[in-house]
Amino acid sequence: MSSVTSSTKHRRGGYVDFLSGWSAGCIETIVLYPKNKIIFRQQLHGIPVGKAAIQLKSEGIKYLYRGLLPPLMKRTTSTAIMFGMYEKYQSILGCTYESDRRKTSFTFCHAQAAVLAGATESLLTPFERVQTLLQSNEHHGKFRNTIEAVKTVSNHGFLEFYRGFHVILFRNGLSNILFFSLRDPFKYAILDKFPTKCEKTSYHLFSDFVSGAVLGACISTLVFPINVVKTKMQADMGKKNDHFFKVLKVVWIERDYSLKEVYRGSQLNFIRSLLAWGITNSTYEYMRRWFT
Repeated sequence: MSSVTSSTKHRRGGYVDFLSGWSAGCIETIVLYPKNKIIFRQQLHGIPVGKAAIQLKSEGIKYLYRGLLPPLMKRTTSTAIMFGMYEKYQSILGCTYESDRRKTSFTFCHAQAAVLAGATESLLTPFERVQTLLQSNEHHGKFRNTIEAVKTVSNHGFLEFYRGFHVILFRNGLSNILFFSLRDPFKYAILDKFPTKCEKTSYHLFSDFVSGAVLGACISTLVFPINVVKTKMQADMGKKNDHFFKVLKVVWIERDYSLKEVYRGSQLNFIRSLLAWGITNSTYEYMRRWFT
């Protein structure tokens, strides 16, 4: 039996899934951080990509990687939790596993595991909260680094770190269900195009990258308005914590009742997600095979 095939048989929820997820998040975050920052500015201010890029250029290299630590910590931890806890919750819930991964074995049990993994990820909301404040140019003069940002937020109480938590909880659950239910069937649909070479590691890497890239880009586009609302919520500090639909109404009015304006930045986000989830999924699967 080849190493590629045997690598899929490992203890569900063990350290391999967590460590592989952490590695994938680390590589993806460092490579794509500048592009993510441009998308953030578009979400926050509703400006074209060119203007957002000019903003970052005018601020200089000093601020280009400002705010990297929270997303690096958050992304590495969240991908470790996403993949690791999904496997762990499947084990706890007793979900059955289809030996032929070309056919989806996604059931209500798997959906529960995906939602629970997403809910566990949502505990990392403080990382997104601090990242949002550090990336916003409106707060450049209020704190110089992550530690000062954390201290400033803490002055408003512990719950201020969890501003937008309910939005992130919903986003994570929906995204996880779609990603985990479609990932394997998509991958093996690609591998089936190369039946004589499907056991080669390079072909698995290719199919993992493509399946992760396409799914990640499509899912992130679907939930893009949710992230716009989340960003709007978390850019404020010390104000009343409004619910999702009230903030969505504010965004809708500010964007001149235009769905196109609500989706401002989604094109670049789509491209970013292609790269991000392609890198994440292929790195995760490669590391999992390597560790086992």
